Amino acid sequence: MRLRRRRAWVSLRRIQREGVWNSFRRWRLWSSILDSPAVITRTATKREPVEVHLLCHQGDYLCALWALKSFYRFASVDYPLAIHLQGNTSPAAAAKLRRHFPHARVISQADADPHVVAWLQDHAFTRLLAARSLSPFMMKLTDFPVFSTAVHMLTLDSDVLFFRRPEELVAASAAPSEKGVFQRDLASTYNITEEQALKHLGIRLAPRVNTGITLLARENIRLDRCEEYLKCPQVARPTGWIEQTLHALCASELDRVAYLPESYLVSLEPGVNSAELTARHYAGPSRPLLTSEGMPYLVSTGFLRRQ
Repeated sequence: MRLRRRRAWVSLRRIQREGVWNSFRRWRLWSSILDSPAVITRTATKREPVEVHLLCHQGDYLCALWALKSFYRFASVDYPLAIHLQGNTSPAAAAKLRRHFPHARVISQADADPHVVAWLQDHAFTRLLAARSLSPFMMKLTDFPVFSTAVHMLTLDSDVLFFRRPEELVAASAAPSEKGVFQRDLASTYNITEEQALKHLGIRLAPRVNTGITLLARENIRLDRCEEYLKCPQVARPTGWIEQTLHALCASELDRVAYLPESYLVSLEPGVNSAELTARHYAGPSRPLLTSEGMPYLVSTGFLRRQ
């Protein structure tokens, strides 16, 4: 456990898994985004209509640059941006993020922790506080709304790429409704089954909610209700799905779930034609396809040159 907290050890284990040559090729491809120009976003003010939020860590901050630059390049918007850094992120990585998004807020976990912990304690959200300490994914649920005053938040995972203009997402951002907009997952990947949610919480849980790309009204992220959901031991398990489960429960209880079209793909299958997609979330086992298919396709279109 002590070794896993050291970046050098984590990097070494990753190289051992991938092989030296594959690891070098991945690093070279991921790093090519650093040669692209900076993206100028609006500076956030109070009550922005929409603000973009993304969570990343030391190991995927270059992927985060690909995700954000592909979104801003194809969406042609200048929404304010907040980048949340999870864990012990190096000053060099934070500096690169700031250089490529000079008007963004780059919030380290060291800076976020005192503010978010105090906020959760002030609201007596002890279960949310415990869940945040056990699962880094919980920062998407707790930190994003605590650090935002925007009416709506557009959230992206670092393993998302855009391939053309996200018309539906931009339109929803320009005239947002009360419904939360989510990707449609391959299956319902939650900490709790739909039957258990109905039996124990009285909630008809919407199926296949995926939070890789979301557009949410900030006031609909009911952390008080999430605190109650966490009384259920199944929901509270610190898995990679805990944040997604809580988002799905919250939106389902309010009956405010809408889905993006299938062109915003979540899939484990290789060989999908990226030219036919708007975006893809390379989640879980499909993560290697981000490097072997998604990024090379963008490079082949001249993406790095045309920004």
